[in-house]
Amino acid sequence: MRCFYILVHGKLRWNVAAPDDPDCYQPRGFYCHRYVLASDEDDAIRKALKRVRENLDKGGGWLSRGEAILDLEADEVSSAPLHKLLKPDNRGHAFYEEE
Repeated sequence: MRCFYILVHGKLRWNVAAPDDPDCYQPRGFYCHRYVLASDEDDAIRKALKRVRENLDKGGGWLSRGEAILDLEADEVSSAPLHKLLKPDNRGHAFYEEE
């Protein structure tokens, strides 16, 4: 088992109209990263994408309510030092509105 760094790119396609509230918006996508322990790169990608999907839905519920469709891809995969796994997950996402 090795530690991997995965940079994840998510694209959102919305099934609902944007809210009228100017403080609310529907992001087009986001970037985030995860450190995972895995046997190889494919396993690391699967684990990272699963964690990102679960975390995003837990935070907003968009996916489970069918409000948005999420496409995820690993933009970068690299080996990382094992000590990176000792830090708590950074569960933040850097959202963007325009592609």
